[in-house]
Amino acid sequence: MKQISSKSGFAAIAASLIVFSLLSSPAVLQAQSFEGVIEFSVTTERGTMPMTYMVKGDNVRVEMQGPRGMKATVLIDTKKNKSVMLMDQMKMYMETPQMPPPDTTQPKPEITKTAKTQKILGYECQEYLVKQGANESDVWVTKDLGPFQMFRMGGPRGQSNAEAWQKAIGNEGGFPLLASTKEGDEQLSKMEATKVEKKSLDDSLFKIPDDYKPMDASMMRRPGQ
Repeated sequence: MKQISSKSGFAAIAASLIVFSLLSSPAVLQAQSFEGVIEFSVTTERGTMPMTYMVKGDNVRVEMQGPRGMKATVLIDTKKNKSVMLMDQMKMYMETPQMPPPDTTQPKPEITKTAKTQKILGYECQEYLVKQGANESDVWVTKDLGPFQMFRMGGPRGQSNAEAWQKAIGNEGGFPLLASTKEGDEQLSKMEATKVEKKSLDDSLFKIPDDYKPMDASMMRRPGQ
């Protein structure tokens, strides 16, 4: 694969991938009861892309296909409360940012657990409604796949609400199989599970490859910074 050597090119890729870095939450730092792979289709203001979510014990691996074929891979160790992002194009890795301080400018989310249930891919799910300002999320959650590791999704308009519903279900140890956020009639983001497969996973999937080197933070800077 062709290596990208310029700082500007590296910064552009890193900026694209950082959107998918996981957000750590102490409420969900516990071993998973499910081992296997969950595939999603994720739609944000940036477009639609596939996401693969792998779970084994205390470890989670998330792979997302970004713009122009760029790939983001994030490894998280829930026991150590630590996550790293793999830059496969450059054979580098870096620690991913943790959850930012709460945005005090945003109204407090209103979270409602409804009486509605439905089966999604064979798993019984409960509906949660999360309203924050003009944004409202409709989230369907199962308790059969262990706790969900939160991640950033969407642009700035849908970001705060996405974090609100992820925190709400994370506090209860739930896992979303369908989540849709809207502002009025406009859909801001959607995350939909397309496949759930129980299977044994190799430990190597959750480790940094031996030939990957830590990323030099200076390479994140754009020209002129």
